[in-house]
Amino acid sequence: LDKCRKRTMADPAKLVADLKTAVYATPPDIANANKLLTQLKIAMTKFTALPGGGGSAETPSGKQELLIARQTFELATNLSIHEQDIPGFERHFAQVKTFYFDYNKVLPESPFQLPVLGLNLMRLLAQNRIADFHTELELIPVELHDQIYIKFPIQLEQHLMEGSYNKILNARADVPAESYNFFIDILTNTVRDAIADCSESAYQSLPLVAAQRLFLFQTPAQLQDYIVERGWEVDSAKQTVQFKAEEKTNLDVPSMRVIREMLSYAKELERIV
Repeated sequence: LDKCRKRTMADPAKLVADLKTAVYATPPDIANANKLLTQLKIAMTKFTALPGGGGSAETPSGKQELLIARQTFELATNLSIHEQDIPGFERHFAQVKTFYFDYNKVLPESPFQLPVLGLNLMRLLAQNRIADFHTELELIPVELHDQIYIKFPIQLEQHLMEGSYNKILNARADVPAESYNFFIDILTNTVRDAIADCSESAYQSLPLVAAQRLFLFQTPAQLQDYIVERGWEVDSAKQTVQFKAEEKTNLDVPSMRVIREMLSYAKELERIV
């Protein structure tokens, strides 16, 4: 029976190899990768070692099925990054996560486990889901927190909590893998908007050169696009960017009324005592 099943496993194994080639091609062969991924998902419906399949994960063929399924979903997470498909990444990560934590005593550790776990932490940071970030981080053994794929998002979260926005904007130079850049770009835009909000409150205007440096744009054209996006204005004569005038909220405290009310409360309290 096992010999028979090994023959049937040959096609999925070949599909995984082809999927890996398509995903890691330069540039990635997105169309072919999606086609192969669909075929693999159909093939996996016949895997008995997967949850609900009724088979055993302890047999050689069962372990082979689990290994193929794990690698398929790992490659699918990378494919989602190439497609800039966050819901797809989240869906495929939820599937591969099972193999990392539920089958860790059955399967050997995957060389892609830490990069994929780190990518998920990056996703949660980019989505500003800090509570979920810490929940996922607690599932990762503490001894692995110093590994570069996990350490990098931990450091980013610390910079975010400290308000060290420049460190986040400069972090792109230190990414542990190319795939991390997708979430770095999203996080960078979020941080840049936070700096812009603070700048609008702190300044009426800034020199264009200073604004380009503050928002860490590489070219004046990038800054100009951002100025248009934010609805700011450029003073060509002074070479400054003019921020939108912030509407002032009336924060006057009715002090005399508050004093009278407090004295009245004091008198009433005195009577009760």
